Amino acid sequence: MSWGTTNTVKKDEPVKTGFGKDYYRGLFENNTAQSVPVRMALVAKENCAKTGLAVSIARQVRPKGKIIVVDVDNSAQATIEENYGDDKEITVLPLLDERDDSIYNDDSTINYANLIDKMNFYVNIIADKVNEGEDISAIVFDGGSTFLKWCEHAMTDVLLRRGVIKEEGDSFNQKEWRTRNQLFREVMTRLHGLSVPCVFFTFHLKDVSNYVDNGNGGKVLMKIGERPDWEKGTMRLFSQQIFLSRYMKKADAGAGVKSDPKLSEGDWVVKATLEEIKGKHMEFVGETYEILKVADGKVSWNGLPMLDWK
Repeated sequence: MSWGTTNTVKKDEPVKTGFGKDYYRGLFENNTAQSVPVRMALVAKENCAKTGLAVSIARQVRPKGKIIVVDVDNSAQATIEENYGDDKEITVLPLLDERDDSIYNDDSTINYANLIDKMNFYVNIIADKVNEGEDISAIVFDGGSTFLKWCEHAMTDVLLRRGVIKEEGDSFNQKEWRTRNQLFREVMTRLHGLSVPCVFFTFHLKDVSNYVDNGNGGKVLMKIGERPDWEKGTMRLFSQQIFLSRYMKKADAGAGVKSDPKLSEGDWVVKATLEEIKGKHMEFVGETYEILKVADGKVSWNGLPMLDWK
């Protein structure tokens, strides 16, 4: 079923794919796994160079070729202009675009279901361009956590389309939350499956809080940790997971900044911890590297030059 169409298959009617035994035998005999070495998640709080690191690694893998940045958070353009302004093969595609009438309702509110449809059409277009031979070296899906929230907002419209509810204010069964997860997983899975050497996904880190004893017999809500703000099971898509953190001399929990007493006052750094790597470069798992430093008002970039996949 294609996006924007209605499924008319009856409950007891067998699904007709139009592909038979001979078709799948041909795939079995001739289709081999393609080399897609990088399927990477970059996870961090704000201002930790997730987008910049993704493009940096992409250029280490393929110095040439088009890089498409799908800008969910509307924050990637500034990074690309400042750090990669001379690279004319980088295209930034904003999803939430004020010039796009298709994603707004008549009252100027956002139609999130149409926004999800738009992303799926973009994936189709990218897939077509790859099949037509266009040299696309990397996709950066910048804002996975925001996109998950969009899928949550789109649930009501999608359930209306499917006839699960009749009106916008109707309640629905708890199990219908699978609709959000399905919308999210379909986009993530299709991006992952593109015949492109590198696909990067950026996510935010989310604070985990719980009530703990305050020592006086009461309970207080305290932060007990952090976890990626993604749908459960998403991590299985990624061959590489890199977690980034910003450090200053004094910690600032509200801004997600950690403490490094060795830094001078006013200086700060971004460090990357390689949490998971499958295949090549797995010897670096668990290592932490300083990828960016700001000292005396000057920025120095180290990146992760050992991750080349050449």
